[in-house]
Amino acid sequence: MALLRTENLSFVYGEGTPFKVKALDNVNIEIEKGQITALIGHTGSGKSTLVQHLNGLLKPAYGKIYLDGKDIHSSKEFTLDVRFKVGLCFQYPEYQLFETTVYKDIAFGPTNMGLSTADVDKRVRDAAKLVGISDAMLESHPFDLSGGEKRRVAIAGVISMEPDVLILDEPTSGLDPQGRENILSLIRDYRDKTGKTVVLVSHSMDDVAKIADKVIVMNEAKVISQGSVDEIFENAKALYDIGLSVPQITQVFIKLKELGYPVSEKVYTVDQAFSELQRILKGGYADAT
Repeated sequence: MALLRTENLSFVYGEGTPFKVKALDNVNIEIEKGQITALIGHTGSGKSTLVQHLNGLLKPAYGKIYLDGKDIHSSKEFTLDVRFKVGLCFQYPEYQLFETTVYKDIAFGPTNMGLSTADVDKRVRDAAKLVGISDAMLESHPFDLSGGEKRRVAIAGVISMEPDVLILDEPTSGLDPQGRENILSLIRDYRDKTGKTVVLVSHSMDDVAKIADKVIVMNEAKVISQGSVDEIFENAKALYDIGLSVPQITQVFIKLKELGYPVSEKVYTVDQAFSELQRILKGGYADAT
């Protein structure tokens, strides 16, 4: 059974006004425990609206959301509990930092959960360690940090609540290449070390290909496909038709295939490309697909 799922989920902004917009239209998805699920789609496709439903910030116009088999809106108490169980880190989360030290910012969530001082301290230090924040950095002012460091602090603030599901909305947006890679490594390590479930909203097909187990594609408020990285990216035309693309390295190998080279088009990361080129150089032409 899926850890988190939606059933015929629909939502409308501006209901009853001339500005009515359907943001979600009969959305049915399943988020499996322990997986990294990527949610992709162009701007306005409904991604951010969907993730705000998953932790109860928005309430459906129609349909239901289930966490571990229970309707998240079955009671006000459970809805509040879900907001701790399903942690949501918004796009550019560093803009939400407001405390005088990194420690206090990370401690904000656990403190509001009513935990003891000792438990809060343990959660802060555990979360900081997971995202690569040193003890010395905990006493720094958040505004003294680099952009990438601020992003890690903000993510640690959500992780410190120890959610069952961590949702990250465009976590690498605005970062330089090294910063992007650091955040992706952080997400991968977090899942591997804790076994927790991660939902990643992203415009970057390259980021998705590197770390996702499952991909959900949205367009015009609907889910149009979902499956493994292979299943989604091997149908490049379907993505191009809705204004998306495949990873850059995949585009290179598609072009090589069109030019007559005996390469596989199912190459989505640089590591896969390296392995494929090694195979070709060793004379494995007959195995190309």
